Amino acid sequence: MSEAALVAIRELIAQCTPEEQAALFLELRARHLIHEFEEVIGAPAEMILEAVHRAPELTRRMLRGVIADAAFRQFVVVPLAVAGWRDVTPVGNFAFDYKLDDDQGAVTVQVKLQRSERGVPVVRRGERYGFGDSVHIVETQKTRTGTDGEDNLTRPYRYGEFDILAVSMQPSTGKWGRYMYTLGRWLLPGRNAGEMATLQPVAIGANDFWTNDFVTATRWFRTEHDGKQMTLGAQTAKKRDAKAGARQGGGRYRG
Repeated sequence: MSEAALVAIRELIAQCTPEEQAALFLELRARHLIHEFEEVIGAPAEMILEAVHRAPELTRRMLRGVIADAAFRQFVVVPLAVAGWRDVTPVGNFAFDYKLDDDQGAVTVQVKLQRSERGVPVVRRGERYGFGDSVHIVETQKTRTGTDGEDNLTRPYRYGEFDILAVSMQPSTGKWGRYMYTLGRWLLPGRNAGEMATLQPVAIGANDFWTNDFVTATRWFRTEHDGKQMTLGAQTAKKRDAKAGARQGGGRYRG
């Protein structure tokens, strides 16, 4: 079909009433898939979206996490290819979502979504972490809980399981292409040796621990480790340990 014919069709569509345009859309929709997943699941895109719309909040939250992962590929991985980066992510289930290589050494990336409650981004006091007046929060734990055969929970991430944490800031920015990055080895420690804490602070803007540039994060990662790590204020850490002790002892901490 020539460009002139396409222009003529667009002009005809523009002259149609909303009802006529809707009828034309339905006719075209019957002949064309929006996405191949429609065939995989055996339902049209409209039905899939309606199911998501009616789903409980937990399901929607999980879906938003999946979208954050897909958006990372579109907005970060694809543009990085221009700079010589290759996606070498292996097939299978790993503690990281992506493995990227620029021939200077591969780095692994875990993608998480900024934490929200009731649709509102969570904000906490930043002085607890030395990050200024306020911070955002990200939840870093695996989707499923299991044990390693010695009754140790495997849901918390362990240091060394991924190199860089990429946090989608869509809840606070409204844009799926906005991420903040830090190193896995810098994250707050959990209660058990080698574990990362479930809740981690995310700086509002770039600082010594967080950057909005992936290449900067890789440069940090490739710098010799000097023991640098995020820390809680002494009073905060004391309260956290008291709560943990109360749970283990069956009591209740009141702080």
